[in-house]
Amino acid sequence: MKNITDNQFKEIRSKDSRFRTPDQNGGFTLIEVMIAMVVLLIGMLGVLGMQYFSIGGNATSREIRIATHLSQEMIEQLKGTPYPNLTLVSPGTDNPMPPSGDPFTDAATSGNVVYTRAWWAVTNCTDLGPTAATCVGANTPACATVPDAATASPIIAIRARTCWNDANNVPHSVAIDSTRWDERI
Repeated sequence: MKNITDNQFKEIRSKDSRFRTPDQNGGFTLIEVMIAMVVLLIGMLGVLGMQYFSIGGNATSREIRIATHLSQEMIEQLKGTPYPNLTLVSPGTDNPMPPSGDPFTDAATSGNVVYTRAWWAVTNCTDLGPTAATCVGANTPACATVPDAATASPIIAIRARTCWNDANNVPHSVAIDSTRWDERI
C-alpha cells in the first residue's frame, strides 16, 4: 500500500461524499428551513394586508364612480328639460335604478350600496352656495352669486347630488353644479 500525504488525503476526502463532515454536505438544517418558513410567512402576511386594503379601495372607487355617474346623468336630464319647466321639477329626489314610481322614498342599489339622488334648480342664480351633504329635497341651497345687470338672458343654477352610506354605514355624497341659460332669448 502506498503512503499518502495529508494534503492528498484531504483532497480525496473532499471529493468523496462518504468522508465529508455534516457542515460540508451542502444541505439545510431543520432550523434553517424553519427560519426560512417564518420569513416567507411574514412576507405573505404583508401581501395579504395589502390585498385587503386594495379590495376596500376598489369598492370605494366603484361607489364614487357610480355616484358621480348618477349625478352627471341628472345634470344632463335637467339641462335637456325645457327652461320654463326647470323650476317645476325642483327640488326633487328619485330612485336612479330601478324606478318604482315613488320618487321621494326610492333609492338605487348597486353592490349592496343604496344610492339616493336629489336635485335643485334656483332661478336668477349663477352659483349655488354650500349645503349640508344630504339628499333631502327640502335642503334647497341658497344662491351664492346673482347675475349682474349685464347678463342678457335669465339663468338657472342647477345642483345634482347623489348620497349613499358605505358598508360601514358612513354617509358620502357627490354633488355636481351647472347652469342653464334660457335658450328662448
